[in-house]
Amino acid sequence: MEKWKLTIEKVNNGFILTGEGADNCGPEVIEENDRDELEAFEQLTWKIWEFFGYFPSKHDKERLMVVREKNK
Repeated sequence: MEKWKLTIEKVNNGFILTGEGADNCGPEVIEENDRDELEAFEQLTWKIWEFFGYFPSKHDKERLMVVREKNK
């Protein structure tokens, strides 16, 4: 069984991702945007999914989604 490992380090202005496994990555930097506080977390979520091979489709019976909603 192959082991995959993704390390996420929180730094002052974002995150540093370093991966070990089939798709070694990194270090990769996700920078926070002062004008959009959610952007870095959206990017982080997508990078985690991408690293571990999760690619949801609208045709899946069930799927996880990243959705941004504005409060009214």
